[in-house]
Amino acid sequence: MFKVGYDQEIIDIILKYGSDIIEDEKFEMEKNYIQHGTTTTYTHSLCVTYISVWLAVRSRHKVDMRTVVRGALLHDYFLYDWHEKHAGHGLHGYTHAKASVKNAIRDFNVDEETAYVIHCHMFPLNLTRVPLTREARIVCMADKMCASIETLSIITYNGAFAGV
Repeated sequence: MFKVGYDQEIIDIILKYGSDIIEDEKFEMEKNYIQHGTTTTYTHSLCVTYISVWLAVRSRHKVDMRTVVRGALLHDYFLYDWHEKHAGHGLHGYTHAKASVKNAIRDFNVDEETAYVIHCHMFPLNLTRVPLTREARIVCMADKMCASIETLSIITYNGAFAGV
C-alpha cells in the first residue's frame, strides 16, 4: 500500500482558496456517500484537490490556482448515492458533472471558469465536454489518477487530509 504524502505548501493553497467550501456543512454531506471502493466522495474530492494543486504548482505555465482548487473540490458535488440505480442514477458517469455544476452554482456561487472545470472533468467519458483550459485539464487528470488508485485500492488516505 502507498500512503499519500503531506506538503504544507499544497495544504496552504487549498485552504487559501477553498476553506469556505471545506468548512461548509453542505460540502461535508459528501462524507455520507461512497465514491470509489471504500473512499467517500468527500475524501475523493480532497484527494483530487491535493493532486490538482500538486500538478499546478509544478506546471511550467500560468495556472489560476483559485479555479483549480474550487473546481477540484466541487467536481463531484452531486450530493446523492450514485450506487442506488433505482433512484435514477443509472447514467451517473454521464450526468453527475452537470448535477455538480448546478449544486456548486447554487451553494457556492462559482464563477464561469470553475463551472467549466466541473463540467469537463469526466472527459473522455463525456466526449463533448473537452477540457480546453489548463485548469480543467489538471483537474480532469487528477480525477482519473485518484479514481484509479481508489478503485484498485492501492492507496491509503488514513488521516492524510486531517490538516485540511
